[in-house]
Amino acid sequence: MDNTSSNPDIQPENTPTASTRPISFMAKVELRQQIYQEAHAMAEYALTNGSNIPTSAICTLENYKIDEDNDGYIDGVRLDLPIEPLVKAHEALTRAIQPAKPRTILLLDQEKKNKVMLSFLGPVSLIRQLMIAGLISLMMFISIALFPEVDSAGGNILQSNGSALLLNLLFYISAAGLGASFSALYKANSYITNGTFDPTYQASYWIRFFLGLISGLIMAVLISEEAFAAGNTEGKFLEDGIVRPLLAILGGFSADLAYTVLNRLVETFESLFRGSTKTLVNNQVSEERNKLDEEMRQKEMKSVGDLIFLQQQ
Repeated sequence: MDNTSSNPDIQPENTPTASTRPISFMAKVELRQQIYQEAHAMAEYALTNGSNIPTSAICTLENYKIDEDNDGYIDGVRLDLPIEPLVKAHEALTRAIQPAKPRTILLLDQEKKNKVMLSFLGPVSLIRQLMIAGLISLMMFISIALFPEVDSAGGNILQSNGSALLLNLLFYISAAGLGASFSALYKANSYITNGTFDPTYQASYWIRFFLGLISGLIMAVLISEEAFAAGNTEGKFLEDGIVRPLLAILGGFSADLAYTVLNRLVETFESLFRGSTKTLVNNQVSEERNKLDEEMRQKEMKSVGDLIFLQQQ
């Protein structure tokens, strides 16, 4: 008996070519292929890590596997069988590999089989790109630090100029790049280790990286070393000139830090026009008191209404 007779989408007499296949049929094929590929990758991952998986799931995958094209539609997946057993096998394997995600496991499996260059830098392309960015930042940090123009007083944009200022700014940017790449790599590696890395958010890592460069430069340029003089009794930081590079690294590691500092400065300037801090506190206390009084009045009215209802009963 011909296997294609049980599938209404496949006509044994007039097999459609790639240009004449209906879009709905191709969508079904792509969905079946995605389910099978994810399930196959999850089965290999679970077996390699010693996870308990149902035998029925492995048998289902073996039933859907073919060694050659099925009338040119799809490689490696049978189309003449119903999709329900394949979906159930996918669900069982998903539960077996938790908290890992099927999409992540499939991505790691595809990256492993492709054997691209620089694969020793990381299992996925994002990690390799961030590693290269971190290495570039590290080389810039070391090479620029060798110039005599790079010192504790050279990064002041109001007192320095020319090539000395440019070298110091590049030095701070490289320090911010170190912090930003370290933060992004640390976070991405934790997701990959748990198997929960989602390639949909790759752009967000680069956004945070460039935000780290900007925030690190802002922290190093705008905050002077004299700001730490009050709490620096021994003067070691000022002698070593480590405050500005440290601020650049901290700003690169956490863009939220620079945002918090700038937001606090904005609030401080706003308080100059809105009134003193004491006035703002008193206004907030008055607002809270008014809210509490309103809540008490509402509760009293509700209590009176309940008493009237009980009296009527």
